[in-house]
Amino acid sequence: MTVKAAKKTRVPQQARSKEKVNRITSAARDLFSKKGYTKTTMSQIAGKAGVSTGTAYAYFPDKSELLRRILQNHVEEILQPAEKVMQEIPDNAEVKTVLCKLINCFTEIHKKNAGLQIIFHERIMNDEKFRTLVMQYRNRGREIGRQLVKRFGKKKKNNEAEAQVIVGLLDFCTHIGTVFPSNVTIEEACRVGVDMIGAYFKS
Repeated sequence: MTVKAAKKTRVPQQARSKEKVNRITSAARDLFSKKGYTKTTMSQIAGKAGVSTGTAYAYFPDKSELLRRILQNHVEEILQPAEKVMQEIPDNAEVKTVLCKLINCFTEIHKKNAGLQIIFHERIMNDEKFRTLVMQYRNRGREIGRQLVKRFGKKKKNNEAEAQVIVGLLDFCTHIGTVFPSNVTIEEACRVGVDMIGAYFKS
């Protein structure tokens, strides 16, 4: 029995190719947000991007791979500024001030991409590769929690638990009203979250 080799996707090298990939991912991001993941096709994405369907498939073998690229870009938009905040904490910084800066890195991007947030959470349950990628990014996010605990916390045996719960609380607060339906606004949730974490560090 002859086994066909998997078709290799094209890696953009030149500026023109990279610009095409950017158009494809931008079109997919917009369509996924408005129409949903399952109702969006690769041909629709190609049409919106102004490229042929064959060109879209040349760079992305399927829309799940395209969604993973969008996730990668989305997370970098959030984590890079957040990591910079942690690198630039002054010696006299208050924990609430740092938490507010971190939340600012998250909330505006989350609100602008509410449709994508819902899709990301749905795909975690249905796509193993996507779930694995999300866990890699969550581990990177937990490092921010570890740095917060190291900087403002007390030496305890459960420091890792503290870090994970803090990041989990911030994640919940910045997704409330989008991924997690609620009559509480993101701003209200984040204010309560900051107060709770600040009070915990002072206890």
